[in-house]
Amino acid sequence: MGLLSSRTFRQIATGALSGIEEKRKDMRDRIDTYRERAVNKKNEIQKKYNEYFDEEKANINAFKTIATAAGEDYLPALNSFVGTDPSRLSVFDRMSPDDIRTELDKYKDVAPTDTGFIQAREEKLKLKEAELNQNLQDQVGLFKGTSSLFTRDIERRGEKDIKTEVGTLESQRLRGDFTAGAGLGLKTSLKLSEVQNNYQIYDNYYMDELNKIGEKTGNRVVNPQFQANVSQIDEQAQRLLDNGFGGTQIEAIAEIIEMMNNPSYRGTNLQFLNQANDAAPILEKAEDAFNIALEERNISKMESVIKDLETRNRPDEVKIYTDRLEQFKKDEANLSAETIKERALAEGEPDVKDAKTIDFQADKPGFRQEYKDILPFGEYMDLSEDKVKEIYNKLDRERGVEKSKALSTAGLSESDAAIVDKINTALGLS
Repeated sequence: MGLLSSRTFRQIATGALSGIEEKRKDMRDRIDTYRERAVNKKNEIQKKYNEYFDEEKANINAFKTIATAAGEDYLPALNSFVGTDPSRLSVFDRMSPDDIRTELDKYKDVAPTDTGFIQAREEKLKLKEAELNQNLQDQVGLFKGTSSLFTRDIERRGEKDIKTEVGTLESQRLRGDFTAGAGLGLKTSLKLSEVQNNYQIYDNYYMDELNKIGEKTGNRVVNPQFQANVSQIDEQAQRLLDNGFGGTQIEAIAEIIEMMNNPSYRGTNLQFLNQANDAAPILEKAEDAFNIALEERNISKMESVIKDLETRNRPDEVKIYTDRLEQFKKDEANLSAETIKERALAEGEPDVKDAKTIDFQADKPGFRQEYKDILPFGEYMDLSEDKVKEIYNKLDRERGVEKSKALSTAGLSESDAAIVDKINTALGLS
């Protein structure tokens, strides 16, 4: 075969280049078409997102309206009732605040949901946004893989340009911050006339005291029929006062009466039932009680003070007294035998029997000559068996004395076991 002439070669090359240029022009036209489709798809998806956002915003606003009417105390019940189904909010359409609260009272004991309604709607919107954004990106990349060797650079630039032009959805955020407040139509305080009326109810729980012949003594006493009511009211009213309620005892009693007779009452002063303020009298009382218990070395009383402060929501004081109690326990565990003895002799022991009583020495460890430097016989006789055991055990630990194992009572009769127990005690092995 002969070589192509230069003219023929130029004709073939020109035709080839013409074909390539035609393909590149087709790719540019195709990219313009995809760009238009992508932009239209973006507008379509953005519209869907906006509609979805408006729907969720309306759901949240409806929830907030109902919660505001019911009040903050009813939020857990409302969340439990609605769950993740916004359509359940329609139950409360045209209901009065009192009717809403009455309906929600049915759900006040239901276990609270892990996620509140508002938070659930926010998360649903985020998921929807992610889904629609993915749909948009899928549309942008539809033309990928349609290029040839001669048009791949155009495809890559086109894809980049389309992504830049289309971008992502214009997202919006729902307002999740919300405080329901006390509730519409709820009383949060008492008028003077209501204080007086409530105290009159309390006074009616009392009656005139009568003597043995049925005459009035001039004293007022609690009617036995209402003793439980009065005790409960007095206890809770005193708690208000102890926790820093600044009113009088009469006003405190009126608050408790209102709470008992009006379940929807949300008096601001009722916060003092569970929360002591910084100026609360109970804080000084707690300090005095703890210090007295510390002097008496009464651990149960110290623990009682701490538990009481926990119910009054005073974590700082709880920590202070807990630390003091733990330090006290450590100090007590490290007392020397000498200190234990001196303390027992100084304080006296009301349970110590007269030395002449026949059974006084029955369970008391025998006098130990090796410890007479710390516990001489005269002092040994003045102490109870429990205190002597404590001192001897402490001395054994201080001086590194290894105690022998106690004799076993396994398999023995009750009378023989009692004898062995006495031997163990006498030998200091029990």
